[in-house]
Amino acid sequence: MFIHEYQSKELLQQYQIPTPRGHIFHKGDDIDSFASQWGNQEWVVKSQIHAGGRGKAGGILVAHKAEELASHMRQLLGRQLVTTQTGSDGLPVNALLIEKPAEIANEIYLGVLIDRNKKNITLLSSSEGGINLEEIAARDPSKINRAAISKATGLQASHHQTLVQGLNLNQTQQTEFNQIVNNLYRMFCDIDATLVEINPLIVTQAGVLQALDAKINIDDNALYRQTKVSNLRDDSQENAIERKARAHDLSYVKLDGNIGCIVNGAGLAMATMDLIKHFGGEPANFLDVGGNTNEARVTHAFELLLADEVRAVFVNIFGGIVRCDVIAHGILAALKNTALEIPVVVLLQGTNAEQAKALLKDQHPLLFPVKDLSEGAQLAISKA
Repeated sequence: MFIHEYQSKELLQQYQIPTPRGHIFHKGDDIDSFASQWGNQEWVVKSQIHAGGRGKAGGILVAHKAEELASHMRQLLGRQLVTTQTGSDGLPVNALLIEKPAEIANEIYLGVLIDRNKKNITLLSSSEGGINLEEIAARDPSKINRAAISKATGLQASHHQTLVQGLNLNQTQQTEFNQIVNNLYRMFCDIDATLVEINPLIVTQAGVLQALDAKINIDDNALYRQTKVSNLRDDSQENAIERKARAHDLSYVKLDGNIGCIVNGAGLAMATMDLIKHFGGEPANFLDVGGNTNEARVTHAFELLLADEVRAVFVNIFGGIVRCDVIAHGILAALKNTALEIPVVVLLQGTNAEQAKALLKDQHPLLFPVKDLSEGAQLAISKA
Protein backbone atom coordinates (compact mmCIF):
# COMPACT_ATOMS: atom_id res chain seq x y z
CA MET A 1 0.00 0.00 0.00
CA PHE A 2 1.27 3.45 -0.95
CA ILE A 3 0.72 6.53 1.19
CA HIS A 4 1.16 10.24 0.51
CA GLU A 5 4.25 12.33 1.24
CA TYR A 6 2.49 14.25 4.01
CA GLN A 7 1.40 10.99 5.65
CA SER A 8 4.93 9.64 5.37
CA LYS A 9 6.27 12.76 7.08
CA GLU A 10 3.72 12.47 9.86
CA LEU A 11 5.02 8.96 10.52
CA LEU A 12 8.62 10.21 10.43
CA GLN A 13 7.76 12.89 12.97
CA GLN A 14 6.33 10.23 15.30
CA TYR A 15 9.79 8.63 15.23
CA GLN A 16 11.62 11.91 15.94
CA ILE A 17 12.88 12.35 12.39
CA PRO A 18 12.83 16.09 11.59
CA THR A 19 10.85 17.42 8.62
CA PRO A 20 10.22 20.98 7.35
CA ARG A 21 7.42 23.04 8.88
CA GLY A 22 4.26 22.62 6.83
CA HIS A 23 0.49 22.48 6.53
CA ILE A 24 -1.78 19.96 4.84
CA PHE A 25 -4.66 21.37 2.80
CA HIS A 26 -7.50 19.19 1.48
CA LYS A 27 -9.89 19.69 -1.40
CA GLY A 28 -12.95 21.53 -0.09
CA ASP A 29 -11.07 23.59 2.51
CA ASP A 30 -11.22 27.40 2.29
CA ILE A 31 -8.35 28.52 0.05
CA ASP A 32 -8.78 32.27 0.59
CA SER A 33 -8.90 31.93 4.36
CA PHE A 34 -5.75 29.81 4.38
CA ALA A 35 -3.88 32.11 1.99
CA SER A 36 -4.77 35.25 3.95
CA GLN A 37 -3.59 33.64 7.20
CA TRP A 38 -0.30 32.24 5.90
CA GLY A 39 0.38 33.97 2.58
CA ASN A 40 2.68 36.72 3.89
CA GLN A 41 5.54 34.20 3.77
CA GLU A 42 7.25 32.16 1.08
CA TRP A 43 5.81 28.66 0.65
CA VAL A 44 6.35 25.58 -1.50
CA VAL A 45 3.03 24.13 -2.69
CA LYS A 46 3.35 20.37 -3.31
CA SER A 47 0.69 18.23 -5.01
CA GLN A 48 -0.02 15.03 -3.09
CA ILE A 49 -0.31 12.00 -5.40
CA HIS A 50 1.01 8.44 -5.29
CA ALA A 51 3.72 9.06 -7.89
CA GLY A 52 7.05 10.77 -8.36
CA GLY A 53 8.09 13.29 -10.97
CA ARG A 54 5.74 15.96 -9.60
CA GLY A 55 8.18 18.84 -9.90
CA LYS A 56 8.93 18.30 -13.59
CA ALA A 57 5.20 17.90 -14.27
CA GLY A 58 4.33 21.27 -12.71
CA GLY A 59 2.94 19.74 -9.54
CA ILE A 60 5.23 21.69 -7.18
CA LEU A 61 5.10 25.50 -7.20
CA VAL A 62 6.62 28.30 -5.10
CA ALA A 63 4.50 31.18 -3.76
CA HIS A 64 5.88 34.47 -2.43
CA LYS A 65 2.69 36.27 -1.36
CA ALA A 66 -0.94 35.56 -0.44
CA GLU A 67 -2.39 36.12 -3.92
CA GLU A 68 0.20 33.84 -5.51
CA LEU A 69 -0.36 31.17 -2.85
CA ALA A 70 -4.13 31.16 -3.47
CA SER A 71 -3.57 31.08 -7.25
CA HIS A 72 -1.18 28.12 -7.03
CA MET A 73 -3.53 26.22 -4.74
CA ARG A 74 -6.44 26.69 -7.15
CA GLN A 75 -4.23 25.70 -10.07
CA LEU A 76 -3.15 22.42 -8.47
CA LEU A 77 -6.08 21.29 -6.34
CA GLY A 78 -8.54 19.07 -8.16
CA ARG A 79 -6.48 18.63 -11.33
CA GLN A 80 -5.33 15.34 -12.84
CA LEU A 81 -1.55 15.48 -12.56
CA VAL A 82 0.28 13.53 -15.25
CA THR A 83 3.89 12.60 -14.50
CA THR A 84 6.34 10.08 -15.92
CA GLN A 85 5.09 7.60 -13.30
CA THR A 86 1.29 8.01 -13.55
CA GLY A 87 0.38 6.97 -17.05
CA SER A 88 -1.53 9.15 -19.49
CA ASP A 89 -4.61 9.54 -17.28
CA GLY A 90 -2.66 11.01 -14.37
CA LEU A 91 -3.79 11.00 -10.73
CA PRO A 92 -6.18 13.40 -8.95
CA VAL A 93 -4.71 16.06 -6.66
CA ASN A 94 -7.04 16.10 -3.65
CA ALA A 95 -4.52 17.40 -1.11
CA LEU A 96 -1.61 19.83 -0.99
CA LEU A 97 1.38 19.87 1.33
CA ILE A 98 2.43 23.48 1.87
CA GLU A 99 5.90 23.80 3.37
CA LYS A 100 8.50 26.42 4.16
CA PRO A 101 11.30 26.46 1.58
CA ALA A 102 14.50 24.80 2.70
CA GLU A 103 17.94 26.39 2.57
CA ILE A 104 19.93 23.41 1.34
CA ALA A 105 23.65 22.95 1.90
CA ASN A 106 23.82 19.23 1.11
CA GLU A 107 21.49 16.48 -0.17
CA ILE A 108 21.65 12.82 0.90
CA TYR A 109 19.72 9.73 -0.10
CA LEU A 110 18.64 7.44 2.76
CA GLY A 111 16.45 4.38 2.31
CA VAL A 112 15.39 1.09 3.84
CA LEU A 113 14.06 -1.82 1.82
CA ILE A 114 13.60 -5.57 1.84
CA ASP A 115 16.26 -7.33 -0.23
CA ARG A 116 14.31 -10.37 -1.40
CA ASN A 117 17.36 -12.02 -2.93
CA LYS A 118 19.37 -11.89 0.30
CA LYS A 119 16.26 -12.24 2.50
CA ASN A 120 17.14 -9.36 4.79
CA ILE A 121 16.47 -5.70 5.43
CA THR A 122 18.98 -3.44 3.71
CA LEU A 123 19.74 0.22 4.43
CA LEU A 124 21.06 2.40 1.62
CA SER A 125 22.68 5.82 1.62
CA SER A 126 24.29 8.03 -0.98
CA SER A 127 25.80 11.49 -1.29
CA GLU A 128 23.74 11.84 -4.51
CA GLY A 129 20.51 12.90 -2.82
CA GLY A 130 17.55 14.22 -4.80
CA ILE A 131 18.15 11.72 -7.63
CA ASN A 132 16.32 8.43 -8.19
CA LEU A 133 18.28 5.51 -6.75
CA GLU A 134 18.08 3.72 -10.11
CA GLU A 135 19.82 6.66 -11.79
CA ILE A 136 22.59 6.64 -9.18
CA ALA A 137 23.06 2.88 -9.58
CA ALA A 138 23.22 3.16 -13.37
CA ARG A 139 25.68 6.06 -13.38
CA ASP A 140 27.99 5.16 -10.50
CA PRO A 141 27.07 2.21 -8.23
CA SER A 142 30.05 3.01 -5.99
CA LYS A 143 28.12 6.07 -4.77
CA ILE A 144 25.64 3.82 -2.95
CA ASN A 145 26.45 2.55 0.55
CA ARG A 146 24.71 -0.70 1.51
CA ALA A 147 24.23 -2.16 4.97
CA ALA A 148 22.49 -5.54 5.22
CA ILE A 149 20.86 -6.09 8.62
CA SER A 150 20.75 -9.53 10.19
CA LYS A 151 17.57 -10.32 12.13
CA ALA A 152 19.71 -12.07 14.71
CA THR A 153 21.91 -9.06 15.54
CA GLY A 154 19.87 -6.06 14.37
CA LEU A 155 21.34 -2.64 13.60
CA GLN A 156 24.99 -2.33 14.67
CA ALA A 157 27.58 0.47 14.91
CA SER A 158 29.35 -1.04 11.91
CA HIS A 159 26.25 -0.37 9.82
CA HIS A 160 26.39 3.31 10.80
CA GLN A 161 30.03 3.45 9.75
CA THR A 162 29.13 1.99 6.35
CA LEU A 163 26.19 4.28 5.73
CA VAL A 164 27.95 7.53 6.67
CA GLN A 165 30.84 7.02 4.24
CA GLY A 166 31.22 9.79 1.68
CA LEU A 167 28.31 11.89 2.97
CA ASN A 168 30.49 14.87 3.99
CA LEU A 169 28.98 15.19 7.46
CA ASN A 170 30.80 16.68 10.44
CA GLN A 171 30.88 14.86 13.77
CA THR A 172 27.71 16.47 15.12
CA GLN A 173 25.85 15.74 11.90
CA GLN A 174 27.09 12.15 11.90
CA THR A 175 25.63 11.66 15.36
CA GLU A 176 22.35 13.14 14.17
CA PHE A 177 22.43 10.99 11.03
CA ASN A 178 23.01 7.81 13.08
CA GLN A 179 20.00 8.63 15.25
CA ILE A 180 17.86 9.15 12.16
CA VAL A 181 19.04 5.78 10.83
CA ASN A 182 18.13 4.09 14.13
CA ASN A 183 14.67 5.66 14.17
CA LEU A 184 14.04 4.95 10.50
CA TYR A 185 14.95 1.28 10.90
CA ARG A 186 12.71 0.98 13.97
CA MET A 187 9.80 2.61 12.11
CA PHE A 188 10.35 0.34 9.09
CA CYS A 189 9.96 -2.74 11.28
CA ASP A 190 7.13 -1.35 13.41
CA ILE A 191 4.83 -0.49 10.49
CA ASP A 192 5.64 -3.53 8.30
CA ALA A 193 7.04 -1.36 5.52
CA THR A 194 8.52 -2.78 2.33
CA LEU A 195 10.20 0.50 1.35
CA VAL A 196 11.05 3.75 3.10
CA GLU A 197 12.92 6.50 1.29
CA ILE A 198 14.03 9.93 2.45
CA ASN A 199 15.16 11.58 -0.74
CA PRO A 200 16.58 13.97 -0.13
CA LEU A 201 17.63 14.02 3.48
CA ILE A 202 19.08 17.52 3.49
CA VAL A 203 21.64 19.35 5.55
CA THR A 204 20.35 22.90 5.91
CA GLN A 205 22.53 26.01 5.80
CA ALA A 206 22.25 25.97 9.60
CA GLY A 207 23.77 22.47 9.61
CA VAL A 208 20.58 20.63 10.63
CA LEU A 209 19.34 17.40 9.00
CA GLN A 210 15.76 17.33 7.67
CA ALA A 211 13.66 14.90 5.61
CA LEU A 212 12.70 17.10 2.66
CA ASP A 213 10.78 14.39 0.82
CA ALA A 214 9.64 10.94 1.91
CA LYS A 215 8.09 7.82 0.43
CA ILE A 216 6.72 4.84 2.35
CA ASN A 217 5.20 1.60 1.02
CA ILE A 218 3.44 -0.79 3.40
CA ASP A 219 3.17 -4.56 3.01
CA ASP A 220 -0.45 -5.28 1.99
CA ASN A 221 -0.23 -8.68 3.67
CA ALA A 222 0.42 -7.02 7.04
CA LEU A 223 -2.44 -4.50 6.96
CA TYR A 224 -4.63 -6.76 9.11
CA ARG A 225 -2.35 -5.93 12.06
CA GLN A 226 -1.60 -2.33 11.03
CA THR A 227 -4.98 -0.72 11.69
CA LYS A 228 -3.71 2.85 12.05
CA VAL A 229 -1.53 2.62 8.97
CA SER A 230 -4.21 0.93 6.85
CA ASN A 231 -6.50 3.90 7.57
CA LEU A 232 -4.07 6.06 5.56
CA ARG A 233 -5.15 4.41 2.29
CA ASP A 234 -6.37 6.89 -0.35
CA ASP A 235 -8.74 5.07 -2.69
CA SER A 236 -8.76 7.99 -5.14
CA GLN A 237 -5.16 7.17 -6.06
CA GLU A 238 -5.93 3.59 -7.01
CA ASN A 239 -7.31 2.02 -10.17
CA ALA A 240 -11.10 1.62 -9.85
CA ILE A 241 -11.02 -2.04 -10.87
CA GLU A 242 -8.24 -2.78 -8.38
CA ARG A 243 -10.40 -1.20 -5.64
CA LYS A 244 -13.35 -3.42 -6.57
CA ALA A 245 -11.09 -6.47 -6.68
CA ARG A 246 -9.78 -5.76 -3.19
CA ALA A 247 -13.35 -5.44 -1.90
CA HIS A 248 -14.02 -8.99 -3.15
CA ASP A 249 -10.72 -10.37 -1.79
CA LEU A 250 -9.20 -10.81 -5.25
CA SER A 251 -5.53 -10.29 -6.05
CA TYR A 252 -5.64 -8.04 -9.11
CA VAL A 253 -3.03 -5.89 -10.83
CA LYS A 254 -3.88 -4.01 -14.02
CA LEU A 255 -1.43 -4.31 -16.93
CA ASP A 256 -1.28 -2.75 -20.40
CA GLY A 257 -2.38 -5.68 -22.58
CA ASN A 258 -5.72 -6.80 -24.01
CA ILE A 259 -6.04 -10.43 -22.84
CA GLY A 260 -7.73 -10.76 -19.48
CA CYS A 261 -6.56 -13.62 -17.23
CA ILE A 262 -8.46 -15.46 -14.50
CA VAL A 263 -6.20 -17.97 -12.76
CA ASN A 264 -5.98 -19.69 -9.37
CA GLY A 265 -2.60 -19.40 -7.67
CA ALA A 266 0.03 -16.72 -8.11
CA GLY A 267 2.58 -19.08 -9.65
CA LEU A 268 0.16 -20.37 -12.28
CA ALA A 269 -0.98 -16.79 -12.96
CA MET A 270 2.62 -15.73 -13.63
CA ALA A 271 3.20 -18.77 -15.86
CA THR A 272 0.01 -18.00 -17.78
CA MET A 273 1.08 -14.40 -18.41
CA ASP A 274 4.57 -15.56 -19.41
CA LEU A 275 3.12 -17.96 -21.97
CA ILE A 276 0.84 -15.29 -23.42
CA LYS A 277 3.90 -13.06 -23.82
CA HIS A 278 5.90 -15.97 -25.27
CA PHE A 279 3.35 -16.45 -28.07
CA GLY A 280 3.24 -12.73 -28.86
CA GLY A 281 0.25 -11.58 -26.81
CA GLU A 282 -0.10 -9.04 -24.02
CA PRO A 283 -1.84 -9.87 -20.71
CA ALA A 284 -4.23 -7.20 -19.45
CA ASN A 285 -3.95 -8.13 -15.80
CA PHE A 286 -2.72 -10.36 -13.04
CA LEU A 287 -5.78 -11.89 -11.35
CA ASP A 288 -5.50 -14.68 -8.79
CA VAL A 289 -8.87 -15.93 -7.49
CA GLY A 290 -7.07 -17.95 -4.81
CA GLY A 291 -6.97 -21.58 -3.85
CA ASN A 292 -10.05 -21.44 -1.62
CA THR A 293 -12.24 -19.50 -4.03
CA ASN A 294 -16.00 -19.80 -4.35
CA GLU A 295 -18.64 -19.21 -7.00
CA ALA A 296 -19.29 -15.60 -5.97
CA ARG A 297 -15.60 -14.66 -6.14
CA VAL A 298 -15.27 -16.18 -9.60
CA THR A 299 -18.35 -14.27 -10.73
CA HIS A 300 -16.88 -11.01 -9.44
CA ALA A 301 -13.56 -11.75 -11.14
CA PHE A 302 -15.30 -12.37 -14.44
CA GLU A 303 -17.36 -9.19 -14.16
CA LEU A 304 -14.23 -7.16 -13.35
CA LEU A 305 -12.49 -8.31 -16.51
CA LEU A 306 -15.49 -7.72 -18.72
CA ALA A 307 -15.61 -4.15 -17.40
CA ASP A 308 -11.91 -3.67 -18.17
CA GLU A 309 -12.33 -3.41 -21.95
CA VAL A 310 -10.27 -6.52 -22.67
CA ARG A 311 -10.58 -8.16 -26.08
CA ALA A 312 -10.42 -11.77 -24.86
CA VAL A 313 -10.39 -13.65 -21.55
CA PHE A 314 -8.30 -16.70 -20.71
CA VAL A 315 -9.57 -18.73 -17.73
CA ASN A 316 -6.87 -21.15 -16.55
CA ILE A 317 -7.80 -23.22 -13.50
CA PHE A 318 -5.99 -26.16 -11.97
CA GLY A 319 -8.41 -27.75 -9.54
CA GLY A 320 -6.52 -28.90 -6.50
CA ILE A 321 -8.21 -27.39 -3.46
CA VAL A 322 -10.69 -25.47 -5.62
CA ARG A 323 -13.16 -27.57 -7.63
CA CYS A 324 -13.48 -26.87 -11.34
CA ASP A 325 -17.28 -27.14 -11.19
CA VAL A 326 -17.29 -24.20 -8.74
CA ILE A 327 -15.38 -22.18 -11.34
CA ALA A 328 -17.86 -23.23 -14.03
CA HIS A 329 -20.84 -22.15 -11.92
CA GLY A 330 -19.13 -18.80 -11.33
CA ILE A 331 -18.63 -18.29 -15.07
CA LEU A 332 -22.26 -19.15 -15.78
CA ALA A 333 -23.47 -16.79 -13.06
CA ALA A 334 -21.39 -14.00 -14.58
CA LEU A 335 -22.84 -14.70 -18.04
CA LYS A 336 -26.35 -14.27 -16.65
CA ASN A 337 -25.48 -10.77 -15.40
CA THR A 338 -23.37 -9.61 -18.35
CA ALA A 339 -23.89 -9.50 -22.09
CA LEU A 340 -20.82 -11.42 -23.27
CA GLU A 341 -19.38 -9.87 -26.42
CA ILE A 342 -15.77 -11.10 -26.29
CA PRO A 343 -14.31 -14.63 -26.60
CA VAL A 344 -13.57 -16.56 -23.41
CA VAL A 345 -11.03 -19.38 -23.60
CA VAL A 346 -11.41 -21.87 -20.75
CA LEU A 347 -8.87 -24.43 -19.52
CA LEU A 348 -10.11 -26.51 -16.57
CA GLN A 349 -7.97 -29.32 -15.18
CA GLY A 350 -8.07 -31.27 -11.92
CA THR A 351 -10.89 -31.84 -9.42
CA ASN A 352 -14.30 -32.20 -11.12
CA ALA A 353 -12.88 -30.95 -14.43
CA GLU A 354 -15.10 -33.20 -16.56
CA GLN A 355 -18.18 -32.15 -14.62
CA ALA A 356 -17.22 -28.49 -15.15
CA LYS A 357 -16.71 -28.97 -18.87
CA ALA A 358 -20.15 -30.56 -19.13
CA LEU A 359 -21.69 -27.58 -17.34
CA LEU A 360 -20.13 -25.13 -19.80
CA LYS A 361 -20.72 -27.13 -22.98
CA ASP A 362 -22.83 -25.25 -25.54
CA GLN A 363 -23.72 -22.56 -23.00
CA HIS A 364 -22.47 -19.69 -25.17
CA PRO A 365 -20.98 -19.40 -28.68
CA LEU A 366 -18.11 -17.26 -27.32
CA LEU A 367 -16.97 -19.89 -24.78
CA PHE A 368 -14.01 -21.90 -26.14
CA PRO A 369 -12.79 -24.93 -24.13
CA VAL A 370 -9.17 -26.05 -24.63
CA LYS A 371 -7.11 -29.03 -23.51
CA ASP A 372 -3.74 -27.51 -22.56
CA LEU A 373 -2.05 -24.26 -21.58
CA SER A 374 -0.21 -23.60 -24.84
CA GLU A 375 -3.35 -24.16 -26.90
CA GLY A 376 -5.28 -21.83 -24.59
CA ALA A 377 -2.73 -19.02 -24.73
CA GLN A 378 -2.48 -19.17 -28.52
CA LEU A 379 -6.25 -19.30 -28.99
CA ALA A 380 -6.78 -16.32 -26.67
CA ILE A 381 -4.21 -14.34 -28.66
CA SER A 382 -5.81 -15.24 -32.00
CA LYS A 383 -9.28 -14.28 -30.72
CA ALA A 384 -8.19 -10.96 -29.16
